[in-house]
Amino acid sequence: MATTERNLSPVTTGDVDDHRREMSGGKHFAALDGYRALAAFMVVVTHVAYSTGMVVSGTVGHILGRFDFGVPLFFLMSGFLLYRPWVRAAIEGRPRPRHRRYALRRVARILPLYWLVVAVTLRFLPEIQPVSPGQWWRHLLALQIYQPSGAAEGLSQTWSLCTEITFYIALPFLGMLALGRKQRCEASMMRRQTALLSAMVVVALVYNTLKVTTDVLPFSSGYWLPAYLDWFAAGMALALIEVRSRQPRPPQFVRFAVVAGRDQIASLVIALALFAVVITPIGGSYDFTPTGAWETMIKHWLYLGAAFFLLLPAIVGEGGGLAAQLSRSGPRRLGLISYGIFLWHLTLLRLLAPALGINYFSGGALVLLAVLVPITVAISAVTYRWVERPVQRWAHRF
Repeated sequence: MATTERNLSPVTTGDVDDHRREMSGGKHFAALDGYRALAAFMVVVTHVAYSTGMVVSGTVGHILGRFDFGVPLFFLMSGFLLYRPWVRAAIEGRPRPRHRRYALRRVARILPLYWLVVAVTLRFLPEIQPVSPGQWWRHLLALQIYQPSGAAEGLSQTWSLCTEITFYIALPFLGMLALGRKQRCEASMMRRQTALLSAMVVVALVYNTLKVTTDVLPFSSGYWLPAYLDWFAAGMALALIEVRSRQPRPPQFVRFAVVAGRDQIASLVIALALFAVVITPIGGSYDFTPTGAWETMIKHWLYLGAAFFLLLPAIVGEGGGLAAQLSRSGPRRLGLISYGIFLWHLTLLRLLAPALGINYFSGGALVLLAVLVPITVAISAVTYRWVERPVQRWAHRF
């Protein structure tokens, strides 16, 4: 008998909004709020390290330069949380997700704050003035990754959001491919799920190989969805593992993943070991100089593996370890405003550095970080309270 939703996710009246944000197919994964905060702050730190030139100043700088690892964490969490309802429909016979509700909630979750940050940045960031009407429309429509010049200064981090939006659009079609037109036996459904995820990995492999070894694709294509289908597939695989592990006689690969996830020390060691390798020159350059083809591919796959094993205990673990620490009130509250932290920090960095007398690539990382973080957190808390939360409450009425 399937576990009821109430048993899966006890929610108190006082914090229903907090839980709603990380509900996936009826279940709340508390640790993912904390993981989201971790990913957002990693992105902040790596941008400070790059802008001050710290990334080329020894081992610590090299480590911070790889904190763009927050991006694969975001991608895997999106794949897991958004695809899980489709897995439940396939494996547990639940109703298929309603496309209109899904679209409304994604729009409400992403666009209002994004539009606000774009408007503030394009209007008030001095170094990019004047901004052409074309730039305004491309950024408001999240199309900046499809132009050669890319995103404007202060908004360069939004490339990953543009990629995620493309994934949000593609996900219902991927879900329909995984389910087919009619209900099938569990074994058939598992084969369809595995085939879909494998195909996504193969497409990403072929696409990235073409990207780094030929001139067939433009430079901006490195930001497009096909380059990251394998990262999203890894998150979707986590959803498949979590749902199938609660059913009778799970396959061997599911049992192995559950055992690995419940051994939180082993999972963390594997994740840190993969991340340690990518810190070395194997992962490519530490500044803006071009990275070799195979270094780019190796870094991409090491990031995938490290993110998978870092998240696994939060998905199938039994408490304790890093996942338990990130489930605490403090990390979870930061996780609630992490989207704002991600969106606001780079505009604020570009405004604060000159005000503090910090020239680009000339040091001052600690001072900049000490000022940037509290201001970013404060502004993100305000916009969560007055922009994000009201729109999300409205969208969840439908």
